[in-house]
Amino acid sequence: MKTFLQLIIGIAICLLAAWLLRIDPATDYGWFMGIVHGVLLVPDWIISLFDKTWLLKAPLHTQMYNICWWICGVLNVIYWLWAITGTIMTITSRKSSRN
Repeated sequence: MKTFLQLIIGIAICLLAAWLLRIDPATDYGWFMGIVHGVLLVPDWIISLFDKTWLLKAPLHTQMYNICWWICGVLNVIYWLWAITGTIMTITSRKSSRN
């Protein structure tokens, strides 16, 4: 249960950060925000499922934004897959060890 709660709290914090750092389509973003938006790719994607106006990537950006966004976005997706898989494996291994 503790592992599941840690995952839920982590998701909630990431969704809050994505909401606070929402992409403004009229702003030109540079490399630093490329890192930030790449790190928040999965939470932004989750929000975009419910809000069709939510952006995953800034329409106005520099080339370094694009490079940083892709690097951090790929690493973020890998991290979330690893975290969710690890949580599921931990929960199922604890259940099987109790029986």
